[in-house]
Amino acid sequence: MIFKGCNNNISIGKCKLSHNLEFKITGTNNKVVIGDGVVIQGGLIYLEDSGNCISIGKNTTIGEAEIAVAESNTKICIGEDCMLSKGIRITTTDSHSVLNIVTGKRLNPAKNVIIGDHVWIGMNVAINKGVNIGKNSIVAGNSVVTHDVPENVIVAGIPAVIVKKDVTWSRERI
Repeated sequence: MIFKGCNNNISIGKCKLSHNLEFKITGTNNKVVIGDGVVIQGGLIYLEDSGNCISIGKNTTIGEAEIAVAESNTKICIGEDCMLSKGIRITTTDSHSVLNIVTGKRLNPAKNVIIGDHVWIGMNVAINKGVNIGKNSIVAGNSVVTHDVPENVIVAGIPAVIVKKDVTWSRERI
């Protein structure tokens, strides 16, 4: 665990966090909230700069993920009862600035990521900044999500596109 800065807060409910999970928090006024019943088997929870938040809703399971909020005043919210496989990367930023050469204005600001309740994310998925994933949806393995995903769909590919509508999923094999 790496903690640098001040007024950072981690709130962890009754859950199972593996010793393979690393926390890295630098900056000030950052917050991590992990709900009851969450299971995280490994990965990295990373916050940098200030005023950021990562929240993981109750009964969510994560095989292994890098969850990174690395620019001020942004957040990643993962809903309740989600299931994330291994090799997941979720980020609010491109990390480095892309600038207009005429105006000098930054073209790629950081943006929040919101994942709704009961979302299943397959292995080796990347979820880019600014994405909202609707409840009950499924993201197929090896996909790159660059745009919003509506509720009750399956998305797949690079970039991820809708491949099936009007679906939900269950942890049980029926």
